[in-house]
Amino acid sequence: MPPTFELVVCITAAALFDCTEAREILNRDGFEACKEHQRANLMVPHQPGVGYPLVRSLLALNEAAEKQLVEVVLISCTDSDSGERIRQSIHHYELPITRMSFTGGTDVTKYLLAWKCDLFLTADEDQVRTVLCGASSKAFTGIAAALVCSIVNTTPNISSNPIQIPESLHCQESDSKLDMTVLPSEVNTSTKYVPSASLPYLSWPEGQVRIAFDGDSVLFSDQAECVFKTEGLEGFFEFERKHGHIALPKGPMQAFALKFQKLRQSLGENHKWRVRTFLVTARNDVGNIRVFHTFKEWGLEIDETHF
Repeated sequence: MPPTFELVVCITAAALFDCTEAREILNRDGFEACKEHQRANLMVPHQPGVGYPLVRSLLALNEAAEKQLVEVVLISCTDSDSGERIRQSIHHYELPITRMSFTGGTDVTKYLLAWKCDLFLTADEDQVRTVLCGASSKAFTGIAAALVCSIVNTTPNISSNPIQIPESLHCQESDSKLDMTVLPSEVNTSTKYVPSASLPYLSWPEGQVRIAFDGDSVLFSDQAECVFKTEGLEGFFEFERKHGHIALPKGPMQAFALKFQKLRQSLGENHKWRVRTFLVTARNDVGNIRVFHTFKEWGLEIDETHF
């Protein structure tokens, strides 16, 4: 009987590895040319992608705890033949990923429920839309989805190129859960600017997995955000004062946050330090009362809260 994992993460090949070259050939020359390219470079491993550091850190929790807590499933819309290079890349980096889906062009999101996925990581914005738009239906019940992208600039001026969330993904009445498109975690690229190591905010334990959640439209629903957009700041404050005793509705990452908390508990006292959670939100002292009431009702503990 297969082991029962506390957390199942499904990640696309393009999020785990840098598949830029193969994707460019596919778009320019077609499917057969891409297959031939993959065959010709079978023993040339893909370079690590943006999601690679997070995946390696999550899988390392199993070794630290000496039990199977996290499973990572590789899913790709390529065919099995072309997928051989992806398998070889997994072996090259000694990633303990043993289960994979190569769908031959079928939308990979169709298989998330079958894999009992808790968190879906992808580099494709449309796939995030598909999952989050269907989160209220049985097709994607309990599945969180996030767009994996680099948030670190390669020059010292880190703030010069902030991530721009497309306007089409912002809160709307008919499209209420699409704010969560950027992976709420620390991600790295193979080349990045690293400030002086003497700065205190860099003194994190090596190998620690840190997940930072936004509040409204992520951990919580977009209810309060929609009030702010329609009624303004004062309307938002008044709404929060009236509803401070009522827990916020669940957002698309709520189930994942509870799963991640259960994972940490399963690590045991000696290894709880290996995961750390953060809430980073624009709410102030008026809105945070309802946040803490919500956490208490959910039974959710967040290590650090930043308002």
